[in-house]
Amino acid sequence: MPRRWLALVLTVLAVVLSPRGARADQSTAHSVSVAVLALDSDDAEEQADALTGALRSRIRAAQGWSLVETSQSLGMLTAALRCATKPISAECEQRIAEQIKSERYIFGYVTKGPQAGQVTAEIHLYQKSKPDTVIREAYADNLKDQNDDTLRKIAQRVLDRLGGSAVGTIIVRMGNENGEVVIDGDKRVPLENGTARIELSPGGHSVEVAAGRTTQKRNVLVTAGKETVVDLALASTGPTEPVKSDKPFPTRKVVGGGLMLGGAAAGAIAVISALAYGDALDKGETIQASTNPQDAKLPAGKKADDVCGKSLASNEAICKANADANSASTVAWVTGIGGGVLLLAGAYFLFTDGGDQEKAAAKNKTRLVPSVGQSSGGLILTGSF
Repeated sequence: MPRRWLALVLTVLAVVLSPRGARADQSTAHSVSVAVLALDSDDAEEQADALTGALRSRIRAAQGWSLVETSQSLGMLTAALRCATKPISAECEQRIAEQIKSERYIFGYVTKGPQAGQVTAEIHLYQKSKPDTVIREAYADNLKDQNDDTLRKIAQRVLDRLGGSAVGTIIVRMGNENGEVVIDGDKRVPLENGTARIELSPGGHSVEVAAGRTTQKRNVLVTAGKETVVDLALASTGPTEPVKSDKPFPTRKVVGGGLMLGGAAAGAIAVISALAYGDALDKGETIQASTNPQDAKLPAGKKADDVCGKSLASNEAICKANADANSASTVAWVTGIGGGVLLLAGAYFLFTDGGDQEKAAAKNKTRLVPSVGQSSGGLILTGSF
């Protein structure tokens, strides 16, 4: 006992006089740093020392963890910092973290029991700004060698259970801006000089960055013990110009549609005129075949055009029917041809690319001139397509 107290006094002096006894927290891109304080015990010191060594060995070899080297024990630190040994207050835990310069450390106690031939380890994982993770593990009290395979497996099992509470880190980068990072719509972290470093629990998280007039959002998958870089492009913060539409007025389509409508109307007139022409011919044939002596007849071998207005009065029924047939025929021809041309021109304007509009305007100057006579008619179309 005297030697133990002497060792404790010397260690306390070492802690007080040498505050840099532990390496500073150095989390890397592939691991999260953690210190392991020598476990405390009143009745199972050998087992506590062996489990401490096994935990440190397992952390050195484990993925997702890196060991902050320190020889300090929980008992030494609580004595030096004048903290209660058990339970340790949150304030004392924070002071220990500042003393060993690590944001995470493992500490705990080993006691005999609960059954004969057993010891129980109570292991705590301290993480800054988070509640402690506490687990308990009972095992045989004859495991006093840190290199014992069974004890190494126990230490690995302890780390696996603590690893569920291990954190991952995201590093948000956004130019050189100052702003704010909002995690999951709740946690807010300042963005300084375009960078923010945030520790998060493993799993999916939403990240929203507001810098100046720019807001960027991203979903991130955080892995325990690893760093994830979230590099956000810096959007322009200048005044936003109204979007101007460069789409020209659809002149060709409007013209094409109008032409096709005109063509359809002309076609309808042509059909009506053709029916009227047929009716007039039928009427003339009926008069010619009539036995009524009052109905004027055409001489044998003569056409109405040959005798009407000459030897036969133009107001005779058969001459009037012939004039109606000629008029309907002319209208039918003119409107039929004109309607067809208009439909073709409309289709051209609707379904072809105008290309250079100025050249198209100079090229597509068309003229449609009807030609109507007493007994015939036509349509003269000039221009280029």
